[in-house]
Amino acid sequence: MPSLREIQQRFAADIAAGSTIAPTFVRTSGTSTGERMAVYCRTIRANYRNAMSATYPAVRRIVGTLSFNAAVDAYVDAHPSRCGDLNEYGDAFGDFLHGYAEADELPYLRDVARLEWAIDEAHRAAEPALAPEAVLTALSHVAAGALPELHLGLEPSCRLVASAFPLLRIWQVNQADYDGDLRVDFTAGPHLLRIRRDRNAGSSEGADGARIMIERIDAGHHEWLCAIAQGLTLAQSLERAVDTDPVFDLQAALQKFIGDGSIDRVGHADAQIHRSAPIP
Repeated sequence: MPSLREIQQRFAADIAAGSTIAPTFVRTSGTSTGERMAVYCRTIRANYRNAMSATYPAVRRIVGTLSFNAAVDAYVDAHPSRCGDLNEYGDAFGDFLHGYAEADELPYLRDVARLEWAIDEAHRAAEPALAPEAVLTALSHVAAGALPELHLGLEPSCRLVASAFPLLRIWQVNQADYDGDLRVDFTAGPHLLRIRRDRNAGSSEGADGARIMIERIDAGHHEWLCAIAQGLTLAQSLERAVDTDPVFDLQAALQKFIGDGSIDRVGHADAQIHRSAPIP
């Protein structure tokens, strides 16, 4: 006699596989149980599709509903959810689309998905640790000799996305409320983007009233912020930025990104620093 856990695991596996065959451990009419299994399968698939549609509306708009649903079904088969909250499901969809044969003719689709996941994460992120004034105060108390080994931290909603394509433009023209010229100049890339929650400006509003700011930044700033997100020291992040942009101005960068709230922590190597993985 199988244990309850074994029954649950077998039932979940059958549902995930789309089986409509009555499980052997269910003591009811086979036909009736098979029909119920089919209802379970359809409902679960619909839940995944709805959740992913909410996270990836631009991807869905680009490929169409039927193709999007087929991609979601294939993604679910390859990456079953390990969390009970579908609001946090779908983080690997961009990588999945990169290897998805049906998306071969849309090489930018992966980056659109990664941008939409960054927007979704920004909406769900925690509040900043420190206000800009507090960060400046903390920075002013760091001894000059300790500055090279200093660690800064990006505020929790800050995400960095890089694309070889004009990603922001592609995303903008595929918004449901967009009304204007739909043309995209694919020679205008690449786009280096910073995404973060901001209650005063932005282009994507969440249910809590907060807005998501999506901003193009230059290569030096993008590389510097990427290095900070990866937990590198101030000296290491400066080196990375200067390698990318020889005229990179550290003082100006500090003023800009502390001032707008993008940097919300000052600490040492053992401090917990938010890490946002940029798209290579």
